[in-house]
Amino acid sequence: MPTYDSFVEYKNDKNQLLSECEKKVKSFIILKYGFVNGREKELENFKKNNKIYYIEDKNGIQNISGIFDSYEDVSEYIKKLFPYSFIIWSKFKLSQPYFSKDDDDFYIISNPVLKEKAFKMPMIRGSGWKGSLANAFKDLINESFEVGENERNRTLIESYIRIFGTGSEYIKDLEYYYRKRLEDEAYNINDLKDSLFKLLLFEFGIKLTKEMLENIRKANTKEKIFSILNNEYCSKIESISTHKGRAIFYPTYFDRLSLEVINPHDRRKRAGTQPIYYEVVPESTEGILQIIYIPFDGILKEKEVLKNEVENDLNNLLLAVEKLSQSGIGAKTKLGWGTFELSEKYYYVNEDLEIKEELKEKGWLKC
Repeated sequence: MPTYDSFVEYKNDKNQLLSECEKKVKSFIILKYGFVNGREKELENFKKNNKIYYIEDKNGIQNISGIFDSYEDVSEYIKKLFPYSFIIWSKFKLSQPYFSKDDDDFYIISNPVLKEKAFKMPMIRGSGWKGSLANAFKDLINESFEVGENERNRTLIESYIRIFGTGSEYIKDLEYYYRKRLEDEAYNINDLKDSLFKLLLFEFGIKLTKEMLENIRKANTKEKIFSILNNEYCSKIESISTHKGRAIFYPTYFDRLSLEVINPHDRRKRAGTQPIYYEVVPESTEGILQIIYIPFDGILKEKEVLKNEVENDLNNLLLAVEKLSQSGIGAKTKLGWGTFELSEKYYYVNEDLEIKEELKEKGWLKC
């Protein structure tokens, strides 16, 4: 692999440097700042320490994206938001490497880590946080169903709908049949059951037991089916409708890159076949998780009703963050990649909201 001295030697000959890197299997000296993208930068931008390469413009892109540098800045911003809004702001450190494949077609290795388009900064997209936290939330729902607490089940599902929003075809199908029911129009009862099955399985990720399946199958009228939905899954059927979620998930940017190698072994020879190289964000890299929750659709609700909803959403979302830190974000989570440790844990409110004792014991502080 080219050394720092070889970079100095070849810095005026881009083609020679590229050729050298390709021969020596994917050097990271030029991946960010060098000559792949035709943007040459000052030599002092390179900092090398144990094959980890540092990027120095992290704070600038965070400011552009609206990410607060410190928890003190969040305190002023929360005052400007709608009543009963809250902000989750936490610093975290990767326990294992993070990898999520980029869609860059022209790159020096086959598995580049996801980067921001303009600044080429390693990142976790806001949509990545949303999807991963939604999956962690579904795990909470399934754990609740295993215990068999109907009230807790409904609270989690309604909280999931408010936080992440709804817009899938399964929701739209159920909306359609619910409107038909209110208008007292005929429709196929089996189609309604099918829509309910899909909603529970694919939207909420519920692992349906044999008893739950039989309960829906035996319902022979639309009133019974909607009664099952109302009693076991959602206290208000009207809440299951297409709408935007209350939470805004911000991206996370990292300032380090490294290289990991996975070497699949032949089962018979028990020897490596072809090493696979992954560009990753290495462990111990720090980032910021920021989520802003604004109950824009609660303006006409009673104060106590809105407060109860937001408190449930805040507690459940913090539990999902804690669960995600153990399961990991990004790709290769089955190998343990993407797990992280939350360090500074803060939640900001502009009204009187409280969290559970178990979350306080885990270090979440109210600001």
